[in-house]
Amino acid sequence: MTDGKPAAPVRRDPRFAARFDAMAAFVSSSPRPGEILFASLRGERADYLRLNGARVRQAGSVERAVVSVRLVDAQRQARTVRTLGEDAAIGSVLAEAHAELRAVLTHLPADPYACWQPTASCSERVRGGAPVDPAAIVDAIVAAADGDDLVGLYAGGPVVRGLASSLGHRHYHETVSSSFDFSLHLEGGRAVKDTWSARHWDAQSLQAAIAAARDRAAILRRAPRRLDPGDYRVLLSPQAVADLVALLGWGGFSERAHRSAQSPLARAQRGLAAFDAGLSVTEDADALGVPRFQDDGFERPARVPLIDAGRPAQRLVSPRSAREFDATCNGADDDERPAAACVAPGTLPAADALRALDTGVAVSNLWYLNYSDRDACRATGMTRFATLWVENGHPVAPIEPMRFDDSLYRTLGSQLLGLTDGARRLPETATWDGREPGGVCAPSALVGALRFTL
Repeated sequence: MTDGKPAAPVRRDPRFAARFDAMAAFVSSSPRPGEILFASLRGERADYLRLNGARVRQAGSVERAVVSVRLVDAQRQARTVRTLGEDAAIGSVLAEAHAELRAVLTHLPADPYACWQPTASCSERVRGGAPVDPAAIVDAIVAAADGDDLVGLYAGGPVVRGLASSLGHRHYHETVSSSFDFSLHLEGGRAVKDTWSARHWDAQSLQAAIAAARDRAAILRRAPRRLDPGDYRVLLSPQAVADLVALLGWGGFSERAHRSAQSPLARAQRGLAAFDAGLSVTEDADALGVPRFQDDGFERPARVPLIDAGRPAQRLVSPRSAREFDATCNGADDDERPAAACVAPGTLPAADALRALDTGVAVSNLWYLNYSDRDACRATGMTRFATLWVENGHPVAPIEPMRFDDSLYRTLGSQLLGLTDGARRLPETATWDGREPGGVCAPSALVGALRFTL
């Protein structure tokens, strides 16, 4: 409310709304009897800035809209992808895709696990934001870097997802966000890496994040220490915790992986192992701007508990898994990975985390993560960037990169001493197929012993 008047409603981006409406009109009017058409829209309009040496090396704006068209007839199905422009040719592009799918479908066998939501549903969620002058973004970053060797990628603007079907589904999701994935480099290949993000452009918070990274980089100028292999007390940063949670997402919360005996959490699901009772993880779509629907017309609940007080809770079930295993679909995508995993904070004050570590290793990032023993939920990976040796709660020196190899039932279970009282929002920053909503929210974790092997 402002001056006693309700706030103006947030409206769709008109260019993407027009494409969505054209797509919806096409799928409503085109199918023959017996055919079902689904069309999924992926769109973005973004400013991209690539920096090296705290100078802009590449700048540009991208507007992109891609539609995936799926045709189902007599349990046979096929899909194709087309890029949409802004003009009246959208209808002809979709008609061409439809004709191509009809031709292909005659040669395909029935798919026993083809599944879709037959009951139509509708939703609209729009989180708008004011456009930002790219020059203001450049000025803020360059001023904060103050000549340091800063390397990074800024991306900001709306991301759109939409779904329409001949059955009557109409779902539209639009969110605006900004992120800056960056690192500060020093001599000898040392660096501090961090990610800033916000739902709205905020020059002050971005400059504060860069300033904090510069402060951490100062200690990297000291002579590095090499530690002997062994168990060390460790403080994992939110990014490192997020890395471990993302690894658990490789099958740990998947119904298909569970039913095919490939889940890394199989022992916990049988009651033979558990994480610490203070660890809870929830798939929270709203917290990270993830659409509440998926391409087969199924809606996602706002939250799905994945780990509750250290024990596996619900699993992510895609429509195909639901059909194959006679389970209840909860709107998961085909890969059944969490898109918005949120780790519940603990009670350790974040400001006291280094003091609580006392003497040990502060890990900022983990690299090359993989399972060394999937059945035992045993993970391996490397430390990277600003991993520091800490004595009496004070960083003393950087350490040389080390490999760890340990069970996550130990790291996040028997050896987990506490989680900090605040969680950081760490957005998905990959842009292989355009910007993606989602990411991980995570606190720092104090671990009594993490096993380093070399």
